[in-house]
Amino acid sequence: MWQSEELSLDRRKFLAGAGALAAGSFLPNPMKASWAGSPGSQLGEWLVDDFGLPCYHYSGPLSFPESPRENDSVMLPDDPLFLLGNYRLTLFAHASGVYQLLTGERGWGRMNEGDAPYSGANQATVEAAGQHHNLIGVGESAAQDAVKHFGVGFARYDYSLTPSLLVTRQLSVPPSTSPGDGASAFLVQVRLHNIGSGPLHVTYTETTRARYQQIFSPWAKEKSDIAWPVDATRMLSAQTVVVSFEARPKRKLAFPPAGQMAQIEEFPPALFVHAANGEAFASKDAAGNATAGGRWVGTLQAGEAREIAFVVGYTRETSRASIAKLVAGMQPAARMSKKLGSAFAEAWRPRIPSFDKETDADLRREMRWNVAMLEAMATWREYYNETVVPQGTVYDYTWGMMASSRDLAQHALPLCHTNPRLARSVVRFLMKRTVPDGEIKLNDEGFGWSSSGAQQTSDQQLFFFLLLAEYLRTTRDASVLHEQIEYYPRDCSGRDTGLAHVRQAFLFLRDRIGVGPHGIVRRWNSDWNDMFFFWPTTMPYNRMFEEGESHMNSAMGIVILGDLAEMLAATKDPSTAELTGAMQEYRTELLASWMKDLGERAFPRRAWTSWNSALGEKEMWLEPQGFALLIPEFDADRKRRLFEEVKKRLLEGESMGARQIETPVNQPGTPAGSRENGGFWYALNGPLILGVAKFDRAAAHGLLKKMTFANFARSFPDYWTGRWTASDSLDSSLRKTNGLSENMVWCAHAHAWPLYCWLRLSEGGADSAE
Repeated sequence: MWQSEELSLDRRKFLAGAGALAAGSFLPNPMKASWAGSPGSQLGEWLVDDFGLPCYHYSGPLSFPESPRENDSVMLPDDPLFLLGNYRLTLFAHASGVYQLLTGERGWGRMNEGDAPYSGANQATVEAAGQHHNLIGVGESAAQDAVKHFGVGFARYDYSLTPSLLVTRQLSVPPSTSPGDGASAFLVQVRLHNIGSGPLHVTYTETTRARYQQIFSPWAKEKSDIAWPVDATRMLSAQTVVVSFEARPKRKLAFPPAGQMAQIEEFPPALFVHAANGEAFASKDAAGNATAGGRWVGTLQAGEAREIAFVVGYTRETSRASIAKLVAGMQPAARMSKKLGSAFAEAWRPRIPSFDKETDADLRREMRWNVAMLEAMATWREYYNETVVPQGTVYDYTWGMMASSRDLAQHALPLCHTNPRLARSVVRFLMKRTVPDGEIKLNDEGFGWSSSGAQQTSDQQLFFFLLLAEYLRTTRDASVLHEQIEYYPRDCSGRDTGLAHVRQAFLFLRDRIGVGPHGIVRRWNSDWNDMFFFWPTTMPYNRMFEEGESHMNSAMGIVILGDLAEMLAATKDPSTAELTGAMQEYRTELLASWMKDLGERAFPRRAWTSWNSALGEKEMWLEPQGFALLIPEFDADRKRRLFEEVKKRLLEGESMGARQIETPVNQPGTPAGSRENGGFWYALNGPLILGVAKFDRAAAHGLLKKMTFANFARSFPDYWTGRWTASDSLDSSLRKTNGLSENMVWCAHAHAWPLYCWLRLSEGGADSAE
């Protein structure tokens, strides 16, 4: 990957075991949160739970009525959300108590679709002493007043209800332990405590809407000629209810034979609720939607506390025995602990390195949190039988597609250190997304279905090689090169060795994508920057493929091909010799062209749009700069000069890191200072940090701290959208909405790149993992 400094086997010795920090007793804050939208308002604080894992105490509001808007999107969304999950389950828990239950195993779908697009619907109610309390909802006083904690594998809400009832409601998700495994269900624990002087008759009800919808349905009308009505509701027992859905297309041949790739989900899973205490039931909500739930009815004597539990999940195996087996795996954790933390905390702890040698409290906490979030986001994909960490944001959680391959590769970089088995699964996934000629599919949706759109990117192979080189560097496990792995589409394209996949991807990069008139890797109609798909250009559209060249692609190629060739050579496997030689030969050609193109310039251009028209001639673009700093042959003095230009042109005045363009161009639909028009990107600042580390580790460390959630909270105290996760990009100082994003907030970039940079900067500097 990045230019290798050594080949020793102690590369991973800095990973630490899951050390438990001493934590004080959990004392819920009884004060109601308030917010006036003024600078310095308190939205919450980081804590350590009673199992030594990071968690967030959210004490802010549920709604943000003064939020700025962009393109009809609210930029500071109501009802902040946290993600809980394992490889078989994705669960968004909101501050209001609402949750969204997502399945990503085949196609991205929501099991409890709410009334608004991209929302969930569920209820928890309490009736006591003639009073009715709705615990869930932005407009509900109980939800507003609740004390809220969100951590590794759990979301906890504490309520104080009149006349004398304390209620604790907690959602917990167990971790996965190996790619492909995990429970597609979560545990709901409820503690009812009568603190009054007399008996209290209580009815507690927990329900979820049973409405499946493939996630792309609300916005893609051409894909919506299908409905998934309830097919059957069955009471498997007095404690278990299951709701099945049936795909009903409006046109013939909507579905291919089972097992083949399909855009529309023909086999959605069933939703079930198991009431460990009390009884399960099925009903309908006020809108006529099917619901599934559980209820407990009883009398609490003065001072008495009662614990009840529910298991909520989805499954394609709807027999009583199958669901009973899934539920049984959750039962040992059903008894509620008085400790603050997940019901499965003891299972989560070994999954989260302690990073004990990190002395900066913010960095140590955030790196642990980032590991946990990547584990929670990771999703098993049935079509490929592999597990990957999706990008999130709009790609997965709004558009319902698994995109893009370059993103999946980047997210797996830190996994090479923290979870090599999962990183290996991502490597195999990318190989299975490779067609026999070496093209790597950009994305897929539904059951492995990949569109044939107009966008033709030129960098998927480079990001695949980036991950493969890092995997070989950290693990020394070259066996993946000799496995028989399917090409895409895996249901009809055959298979070959992993090394053959690498060879074909290299030939696609060298011979199909090729180089342009300046000897620089061609851009086609986009490289990393998808906006090149419609960036202003003076030449005919088809000429972008013929003459457009990417300085980012070229710098990446020089760095990554050198590292991958070195790693392949280190395997001492004769079968890699020819490929290694070809990579080194091509790298030498690219380096000569790139250095000639650079000349005496202080920084590389961004791209050639034609033979004599370039972007970045006078104005700096960030894309190629980080990789330029990683080129070994680019001497240290010139690297320092380049970094001084970055600081002056892209870093000055920025809170989180370097923005993407020095002076944005006029781009319709994307205001200056946002996204690929001058916004801040985690995925571009990561390579910059690693490049700066080659000659100034202190400066690199400073850039890493700048990119943290802690720095975001200090810089933007009224915004929740960058405190524990973030979108892929944030608006820069060039906009009044600096620090915000119009994208859906939850992106793996914001977790993977800070973690990977920390791991690379800290190699050899921490203790080993358990």
